Amino acid sequence: MSALPRLGNLNTSSNGGTTQACAACKYQRRKCAPDCILAPYFPHDRQRQFLNAHKLFGVSNITKIIKNLEPLEKEEAMRTIIFQSDVRASDPVWGCYGIIRELQRQIEINKAELELVLHQVAICRAQAQQQIQETDDSVLRYENIVNSEPFFINQGQEENDNYVVPDNLEGDLNVNAWTLQDPTMVSTLQIK
Repeated sequence: MSALPRLGNLNTSSNGGTTQACAACKYQRRKCAPDCILAPYFPHDRQRQFLNAHKLFGVSNITKIIKNLEPLEKEEAMRTIIFQSDVRASDPVWGCYGIIRELQRQIEINKAELELVLHQVAICRAQAQQQIQETDDSVLRYENIVNSEPFFINQGQEENDNYVVPDNLEGDLNVNAWTLQDPTMVSTLQIK
């Protein structure tokens, strides 16, 4: 003789067929009413989730929590209850606090790593700025050298005319100094 399903575990649907009772009603061995408050959250195939929630909160507390909430708040509350109870079942000592603690530890590690990276970025920026400054200084020095003229040319055009080589020096004479053609100055010419 085959085993028949218990009547308390069957529901009559609107089209005349039968459906299985929700996990909460199945656990309590009662008929699942069409307006069962826990049926949307604990269908018949989520028995383990219901047992975890029942063990942590209890059916009466769960129904009290979600009874007077708005539909969106009910969804969020039940997601939270199911999550907390599943986590507590997998980690009976720490539960959700273990997850929170691990996430806080990861945040602290990431903050320290971010500070280190920002410090390294600041060092790299300072080095790049220094190299740019040194390059600018080198370019300015180079431009000054290229754009500057020899000393006697740089003194002005009227002074340039005062520096001349005497015309009266002849072939075998060596000139060791330039002479000024200024009448106020006594010029000397060293001849070997």
